[in-house]
Amino acid sequence: MCGSMTARELYTAPDRLGNSNAVFAIAECGGCGVLRTLPEMTESELAAFYPDDYWGAADEPTDAWIKSSQSEKTRFLDKCASGGGKILDVGCGSGFFLRALDGKKWDRFGVEIGKAASEQAGRALGFDHVFNGTLIDAGLKASSFDVVTLWSALEHTNQPRANLVETRRLLREEGTLIVQVPNAASYQARIFGGAWSALDAPRHRYHFTEHTLAALLSETGFKVTRRTLFSKSHNAHALRQSLKAKMYRGFGRVPFLLTIPLIKPFDLAMTALGRGATLTLAASAA
Repeated sequence: MCGSMTARELYTAPDRLGNSNAVFAIAECGGCGVLRTLPEMTESELAAFYPDDYWGAADEPTDAWIKSSQSEKTRFLDKCASGGGKILDVGCGSGFFLRALDGKKWDRFGVEIGKAASEQAGRALGFDHVFNGTLIDAGLKASSFDVVTLWSALEHTNQPRANLVETRRLLREEGTLIVQVPNAASYQARIFGGAWSALDAPRHRYHFTEHTLAALLSETGFKVTRRTLFSKSHNAHALRQSLKAKMYRGFGRVPFLLTIPLIKPFDLAMTALGRGATLTLAASAA
């Protein structure tokens, strides 16, 4: 990400979804410290590791479910940019986050590489409001958005810097960027290493700590204005899945079941200590 050619391998990771028997390396850059999944892959090579339902379910959920499932994101958005305006969700999947927003308050647009998911989003939001492809290929108008969001999207790209540069071009001068990624400095990452479910190798190409993500945002024209390491949707779930994978292999089903009542309290305590497994940053155009 910084151009350095030096790196060290930290650990290996299997395909979380079990779509192949391949093993991938997680390496740390000797220049900026960002973590990278290796080997490098083209977009077409990566596509083989995404199942058809990765970007969203085929069945249409109820409006109540959509609003409930997206409430954590919409609350964070309200804290950062409550005035409404024109919003772009990069990696919008089936458009659930955008669909949870008030259409009278927000002019909602999405970018999504998954064809089936983008079609589902287009049916709900209007096909002229959803681009099927990458953000860079979308060719959207400069300085045209009040908010751009990347919910669990930046880590999937082979070009995080280029995507943030493009995001800066698209935002108005007083615009807001929201980025959410797994926290590679979390207690879960340290405990589980390559077995941490939030690594999602090989689909997650880069793995960020708060330091590396904040540095990249600064270098691409942003100033961090808000942060949180709490996520009701992701943190405890990632711990549960990581424990399940590790304990089923080593100890069996019963010991894992005994840990379930402890998962949420333990995760909340670790998050309160600044080790939460999900990093969400809001940034203004600097």
